[in-house]
Amino acid sequence: QNQEDFSQRGYFGKKKKGKEAEAEASERDEADWGHFCHFWEISHVVLQDSKVWIHRQDNSCLEVLLPSSGSALSMVALLDGYFRLTTDSHHYLCPKVAPPRLLLSISNGIHGPMKEGFVFSKLRREGGDGLCLIRWSLLDFHKLILSVAKRCPQEAPGTQGNLKFCHFCIQKKENSFILEGWEREFSTLRELLGCLKGCTLKSGDENFPVKRCCPPKAGEISDLLITWKVKEKSKQVLDLSQLSFHQIRKEQITQVGLGMGNPPGEPGYPFQAKLFHNSLNPWLFLQAFFEAASLMSQISHIHLVFVHGICVRGSENILVEEFVEHGPLDVFLRKEKGKIRVGWKVTLAKQLATALSYLEDKNLTHGNVCAKNILLARKGLEEDSAPFLKLSDPGVLFSVLSREERVSRIPWIAPECVGNVGNLSPAADKWSFGVTLLELCFDTEVPLKDHPPSEKEAFYEKRQRLPQPSCKELGSLISQCLSYSPGERPSFRSILRDLTQLQP
Repeated sequence: QNQEDFSQRGYFGKKKKGKEAEAEASERDEADWGHFCHFWEISHVVLQDSKVWIHRQDNSCLEVLLPSSGSALSMVALLDGYFRLTTDSHHYLCPKVAPPRLLLSISNGIHGPMKEGFVFSKLRREGGDGLCLIRWSLLDFHKLILSVAKRCPQEAPGTQGNLKFCHFCIQKKENSFILEGWEREFSTLRELLGCLKGCTLKSGDENFPVKRCCPPKAGEISDLLITWKVKEKSKQVLDLSQLSFHQIRKEQITQVGLGMGNPPGEPGYPFQAKLFHNSLNPWLFLQAFFEAASLMSQISHIHLVFVHGICVRGSENILVEEFVEHGPLDVFLRKEKGKIRVGWKVTLAKQLATALSYLEDKNLTHGNVCAKNILLARKGLEEDSAPFLKLSDPGVLFSVLSREERVSRIPWIAPECVGNVGNLSPAADKWSFGVTLLELCFDTEVPLKDHPPSEKEAFYEKRQRLPQPSCKELGSLISQCLSYSPGERPSFRSILRDLTQLQP
C-alpha cells in the first residue's frame, strides 16, 4: 500500500470516513503554534466584536480573530482570570470582562481573602502602628475583615515594641456596610472608613487606633497568586565597575547639540549630544551620570530614546542619544496652541503610559517625567496620521539634587520626594505623569510652575489640588495619579488600560 492510502486507515486498518480524513489532513496543514508571551508580560487586552488584541509590555501586539463575538469574549475572560491567578490578583486586563466584585474591591481598596499570615506580614512591612487592612472573608461571601495593628509599649529603652493585631467584622448588605458592634449603616465602605479614621476601636481591654488604610499594591505577592517562579523585581544596585555603556570618541562629536556621528566603517547617523554640567559634588555627579547612562543603554522600548553611548572629555560629561526630529513636546505644544485635537493628546498619553508601564514592570523609576523630556519623532497632525513620542533620559539623577532644586520641580515632583529622596519610586512617576497630562490638556500652562518656592511648598503642605481639565474621563484619571497617598495611585498597567478606552 502506498503512504497516502495507509494514512487514510485507522488503527485497525479500517478505512476512515471522508470528513474524518479531511479534518486530520487540515490539522497537518496548519502552522505550529508559537509562543507569544507569559501572562506577566501582558499590558492590556482590547476586545471588539470577534477580534482580540493582546498587547505586550514591549509594545508588541497579537491580533486574534475568532469565529464569533461570544468566543472572543470567552477567550478574553479566560486570559483575564489566569492573569489574576498568576500575576496580579487585583487587576483586570479588559473592562468588558471585569467582575463586579473586583470593581468594588478596587474602588474601595479591599484585598482578596488572604490568610492572616500574609495580612500580618503586610502590616509590619508598611509600618505597623495604626495601620488597617480590609479583606474579604475566607468563609463568608458577604463579610469583610478589618485588621488593625498597634505598637505595644517598649520592653527596653531604644527598642520598638511588638505589634499586636486585632480583627473586626464588617457585614455587607445589599446597599450598606455595617461594622459589627456599631448599629450605624453606611452606604459605602469609604464612608465607613472615613468615620473610623482617627477613632479608636476597642476589643476587650485593648484599644486599637485607626490612622491609615493599606490598599493593595500592583502585583504584590500573596496567597491569592498561583505562581511557579517569583519574577525578580528588586532593583539591582551596580558598582561603577559593573556599569556598561558604549564609548563615543570626542573626534566623533563636532558640536554639543545636534551632530552627525560617523564611527569608522559605519554610515553616519544623526544624534543628540547632551552636556551635563558638574555643579555638584564631583564624585556624586560622576556616579549619577554613569548610572543614568547605563540605565538608558540597558533598556529597550519603542517609546524610549536610544542611548548610543557617552563621551567624557576633561570636566565635560556628554550623553549621546538618538536624535528625535521634532524636539521637545513643551515647545511643540506652545507653538501649536489651540490647534491640537483631544484624540491626538490621548494617543500621546497612551504612548507615554506604555513606556512608563515597561519601566514599572522592571521596578525602574524615570524620576523626571515632564513635557520637556518628551520628544516628538512624528507630529501626526495630518489626517490619518498619529503622533509618535520618545521619552528622553531623566538628566541629572534625582538622588543628587539639593532640596532647593527639588522644590523648583514642583508640581512635577511627587510630594513625598521633596523632603526625602529615598521615597523615589515608580509611584513618583505616576504623580509626574498626572502633571504631564495637565501639560497636554492646558498646552503647558501648568499652575505653580512660575510661583516662588515658598508658595510651591505651601501648596504641597496644605495638600491642595491642581485644576482638572474639562474632559471628565481624563480628569478622573489625572485625579487618581495626583493622590497625595502614593499607594492609592493606579499602576501604569491600569492607566494604559483606561486610556485605551478613551482613545477614539
